[in-house]
Order: sequence, then structure tokens, then C-alpha cells
Amino acid sequence: MVMHKKRIFGMSLTSFLLFLTFLSGLALSTPRAMATPALAPATDIVDVININVPVSCSMSATGNTSHNATVQNGATVSDIGTTNIKVICNDNSGYAIYAIGYTDDTYGKTVLTSSTLGSTHDIITSSTVTTGTSSWAMKLTATSGTYAPTIVTDYASYHAVPAEYTKVAYLTSSTDTGTNATGSNLTTTYRTYISQTQPAGTYVGQVKYTLVHPHTALAPVVCHPEGTTIATISCMQDVSSSNVTTILASMTEGQQYTLADSRDSKEYKVAKLRDGNLWMTQNLDHDIVSTSGFYTNENTDIGYNTTTGEYDTATWTPSTATYTSSNHTWNYSDYTPESYDPGDLYWNGTKSDWNDWETYYNSCNWNGSTPVCDESLNPISTYTSSTGIPQYHLGNYYNWTAALAMNDSSSDPTSNSLIFIEQSICPSGWTLPRAGSGDDTFYALFNEYDFTNSSYIDTDNDNAYDLGEDALWTSPIYFTASGGYDGSALIVGFEGGLWPTVTSDSLSAASVYFSVDGESISSLWGTDRGSGEPVRCVARPVSADYL
Repeated sequence: MVMHKKRIFGMSLTSFLLFLTFLSGLALSTPRAMATPALAPATDIVDVININVPVSCSMSATGNTSHNATVQNGATVSDIGTTNIKVICNDNSGYAIYAIGYTDDTYGKTVLTSSTLGSTHDIITSSTVTTGTSSWAMKLTATSGTYAPTIVTDYASYHAVPAEYTKVAYLTSSTDTGTNATGSNLTTTYRTYISQTQPAGTYVGQVKYTLVHPHTALAPVVCHPEGTTIATISCMQDVSSSNVTTILASMTEGQQYTLADSRDSKEYKVAKLRDGNLWMTQNLDHDIVSTSGFYTNENTDIGYNTTTGEYDTATWTPSTATYTSSNHTWNYSDYTPESYDPGDLYWNGTKSDWNDWETYYNSCNWNGSTPVCDESLNPISTYTSSTGIPQYHLGNYYNWTAALAMNDSSSDPTSNSLIFIEQSICPSGWTLPRAGSGDDTFYALFNEYDFTNSSYIDTDNDNAYDLGEDALWTSPIYFTASGGYDGSALIVGFEGGLWPTVTSDSLSAASVYFSVDGESISSLWGTDRGSGEPVRCVARPVSADYL
């Protein structure tokens, strides 16, 4: 029999004992005076300040009532009056000015009309304005300076007043701001030709100038409230309580239609779903804007009268809001409106489980409150026209106060009770769905598509989607797993939450919750109002059986 010697760290036992003896000899022979004391560890303090500068853009004008001229038949008069327009905008992406004819409070009507002579003798718009039919034209001129805007070529000389919103001037960078800011300056003026047969009279016309930012923003949308079918309307605000039933009757169930939000021109997919209601199938992507009178009963879901079914006169100016910004720090406010736009991010359709999200989250390094992550591991991808799925846009995150279009929700309510708030940041004609376990819109909808209870359970307990779960993401509902926000987007692609209009106590509200981990769709009654959640709107009327 061959005996093997036991080896320690690659040495025989005998060699190892000799090695220990050698080390002990070294220790005994080392002079004590040569010992080096250990240094105390350094103490670091990292002090962080986050400064948020919200976007602030405004436009003002002087001289806009001075365009007066007396014109003889057969003559042309140019440079009729001068309006000075000033724009101050700190948006690094600049701004654009759009113009549209606005005669008799009707968008797109670009004629000068007489209150007594009728349409037969209208003065039409034309770029020539020299001979023939009576006509008029407009011209813009940029005032020289550091922030001089660019005038769109057609409107640098006299051109016909546009019948649809048309970009007429822009600046691709920011201007200075403040009390004594120079800003951008331009002027407007008009020219007219009056034919020999034009009757005497006073003719009046108007041009409306609208400021948008950044300069790449879509053109404003003109609503046509006379529309009564999905094919005859162009924007969300046309869907009112008086015509929604007729619109629904004209729709094919599950088919996607496109409508625009007149407040910012963003387009959304909408569909009639199995519960019989008209839903937005994309999350709301509207940024809170602080402009006096910007939010009215005509464009936002405020001032709704449950008795008459119509909107009363109402305005909302969120002057105390924390606004959407690219460098925004989430304040987690329970009572002050707050929103955050994550940018053009779309869920890429990957059914990511908790492990997928943890892999991404663990890749993040934190710079103050800002995570720097390995985006190649993120279940969220940037949308491109060739690979993206528009229905899955994450939209904005709102705290509950912003979702309900309030400046301060501290008094709604102050005691433990379920209260339904009859207003929201949705477009007028639309509202936030109701929550709860009764026959309300969220649960009625889920039941129609068989998303609740057993059909949604992760039966094989593998943190992956089963048949009912697949339907949640692939059906016409398109309930995106957009996670939540509290300074960064959390568990996107793994779970989703949506704000309804119900609150339960002075600090909390309900949210409708769904996830991939096998839990059934549920309402979380204790959700902190300061949480950032997405918003999905449904057209009025909603289910009469509220809670």
C-alpha cells in the first residue's frame, strides 16, 4: 500500500511545519522599533445640492390693435400697422411660433369680413395682393439682436394668411430671461388690395399667433366640436358627454383610432373596448404647464357638473407645481402637483421578470439621486419607427394631486373615507377610471377580457406570463408595465400601476396594480399620493355603479 502524505496549500505536512518555524524565527528577530502603526481611516462627507430650473416660455405683444387702413378701390396699401411680438424662453431646445386665420372666433377662416355685407364680399387671402379679387396678406420681420428668431421663408415677404396652424418663426436655442431680458423680437404687418367693385364698408380679420416649445414641437391642433363620429373628429376634446354615445356607435370594437390632445398636439390611440366604453390605449403624456388660463373647462377635465353632465366654467393654473424637466428631482410631494416625463421611452414588449429587472437595477451607479445604469440591460428601449410599438409609450408619471388637476389636495379628504374626485388632468370629455372591486370601469373591463383572478395567476410559479397574463399586454387594452417613479423609473416591465380618481385618507389614494409575479389585479388603497404613477383616461360617461 502506498501512503500519501497530507498536503497543505500545495506543501507536504513536513515542509509546512518547517515553513511555520521559519516564519516564527522572522517574527522573533524583527526589532520592535520598526513596527508601523496603522493609520486611522479617512472620513468622507458628500454634500449634494440639486437645483431644478423649470422651463419658462412666454410671448407678449404690443400694437396688435393698430392695423387700421383706408383703401380706395383699385389700390394696394402695404405695411398696415405694426405689432411687436416678444418671446422669452429658457428652453435649450428653443421655441416656434405658429399662425392661423382666426376670423369671427372661427379657426382657419382667413377672410376679412364685413358685419353687414356678408360673405359675398369677403376679402380673401393671397400672396400676390396686387390685382384681381380683393385680398390681403401678412409679413413677419425679425428684429436684429442676439436672440433674433428665424422667419420661415414664405412669411419673410407678404404671404397668404394660413388656414391651418403653420410655423412662421422659430429659434433653436434659448433666450435670456428675467425682468430686463432682451428675448426674441419680431414684428407683423399686413397688405391689402381692394378691387374696383368692392363695396364700401368696414372689414375685420384676425390672425392668431401661438407659442410652442421646443422648436420641434408639433403644430397646435384645431378642434371641430361639430364632429359626431370617430371619422369626423380630430382631437380628444371633441369627445364630449353629448356626443360620446354617437361616436361609440360609429366605432368597430378593438380597432385603433388616432386623436390628438389640443393642449400639446400629442396623438393617442383610442379604441372602443368590450366593456362598451371608449378608452385611450396609451398612457397620458401631457406635461404640466404653468400659464395663466392654460387649463380651462374646454381643454381639461375640470369643472364637470354631475347633475347637468356638462362642464361649468373652470380654470386650473398650477402655479405651485413642480414641473416636468429633463433634470427633475422627484420631491415625493403628497399635496403639491408633480409630474415627470421620462422622455421618448417605450416598453419594448419583452416580458421581463423580477430577475431581469434586478440585473438592470444592480448595474446602476448613483450620482446623487441620479442613477447611471447599463441601458443594454434595461427592459425599456428607446422607440424607433422601425422597431417600436407606439401603444406601449410609458407616458408621464404623475403624483395623485397632479393626476387630479389640483394645486393642493391636502383637504381631500382629511378623514378615512373613500371619496371620488370629479376632475382630472385628462382632456375634457375624458376622465380617470374608477377603482374598487365593484362594477366600475377598471374591473368591468378586466372581467370582460378575463384578466382577473385565476386567469391571471402564475400557475407554474415561474415568475413568467401565463395565458391570462399574456392577454393583459397583447389585447387592445395595452396596459403597459410602466412601473412607478420616485426619482427614477422603478420595476418597469415587471409591474404597472394606474391612478383612479378615488382617495381613501389624507395621505393616500387608490391605485390599480398588476404585475408578473402571479398576483391578481388589485387596488392598492394605501398608495402614497406622492408616488409617481401613469394615467390612462376613459371617455365619459363611465359606469354608473361607482363603488
